[in-house]
Amino acid sequence: MPLRDAVWAYSRWSTADQPSQGWKLHLSATILTANEVFSRVYPILRRHSVAFKVPIELAVLGSLNSADSGYPQIGKFLTIYTRSGSEAEALARMLDQVTRCLAAPEIPFDCRYRRNSIVYYRYGAYRGGVKGERLFLIDSSGRQHADICAPRSAVPPWVEDPFRCRPRLRTRKARGPIGLAYLVSKAVVQRGKGGVFEALDLSVYPARWIILKQGRRNGDTDWSGEDGASRVKRESRILLRLKAAGIEVPEVFRTFMQSGNQYLVLEKLRGRPLLPRRKQQPSRTSWRGAQRVLNTAGVLLSKLHAAGWVWRDCKPDHIFRHRGKLTLIDFEGACRIEETDRMPWGSPNYVPPIYHGKFSRRPGTLEDDYALGVIAFQFMVGEFPPRTWQSRRPFYQRAGCPNALQSRIEDLLRY
Repeated sequence: MPLRDAVWAYSRWSTADQPSQGWKLHLSATILTANEVFSRVYPILRRHSVAFKVPIELAVLGSLNSADSGYPQIGKFLTIYTRSGSEAEALARMLDQVTRCLAAPEIPFDCRYRRNSIVYYRYGAYRGGVKGERLFLIDSSGRQHADICAPRSAVPPWVEDPFRCRPRLRTRKARGPIGLAYLVSKAVVQRGKGGVFEALDLSVYPARWIILKQGRRNGDTDWSGEDGASRVKRESRILLRLKAAGIEVPEVFRTFMQSGNQYLVLEKLRGRPLLPRRKQQPSRTSWRGAQRVLNTAGVLLSKLHAAGWVWRDCKPDHIFRHRGKLTLIDFEGACRIEETDRMPWGSPNYVPPIYHGKFSRRPGTLEDDYALGVIAFQFMVGEFPPRTWQSRRPFYQRAGCPNALQSRIEDLLRY
């Protein structure tokens, strides 16, 4: 039986000939192509008796591809620990030949073996001890170097690259809208499905600040086959329909594709979200604050539902407030109220528990109603609501919440 931990299954125990550092090969895959990738490469790995690891289940791969474990981990389905540079180069060539044309996300910060290949490589530590322990590499002089995943870190300067004779990937100059029309200032967020960037739009005069949303090809592919690119393309259509219906959403300036990725150019909103992205709970809480959230955000959601749509990504950092006016953002997961063939969507704390582990949704507005109840509870006591009414009751009492408001929140949290 292979060795296992909570995340990985290993091909075998470490052996005496296994170095402590060296060339790692990573094979990328989506949850839909992982079985095919493994079936094609396993005979090669077994024949060469090479050590490797894979996620213990596809749900772990899905989490990696979503960047739940960090942006550098995207796509790392299969990690191979080679014994030498020559073995790494030979294996990469064979693995690339048997996996061509398979869909997979790009692995950040690794070197790609060849154009469109799902095989990547980097020089790194093989044994790292306990989770969270920093890894180090030792150079030829015995000095320690931090083993990090960052731009231009895959091949340390003191290591000879065994892949140097492979056909070089030509670095293309920046072309098209990103290179010529949009000057990116910072990444707001980077996820497996794509990134969100603040950028200066140079295609208009005077130049304006915009939000550039990227959907990556094969990024965070789900069981229905939707990837980041298809979600952003769909979101652009939904935003145009919502804007036409009078819903307060960002204006769509432009959509385009580049290098297989889908881009959406959006109005940069004034104001701030109800809660910053990295802050889970409000610093000030009261039942009056909860009531204000229900009254203001509730009106917008009612307007959205009356137009026939359910948002499915209702949470504080997606609700912008400016001079008393609220605007909603991020509609990748939105759908028509009556649709049932769409997979559940949203951040874990705001998704109704009955949808956890499910592959379809009920018709109606349950996702938005439940999420609004969660937000109101947060602004009342500064915590996420417990699962049962009996467990929530002491929080209402401690906050001095009026019975009428308590009933409103409980109606939303009922599922």
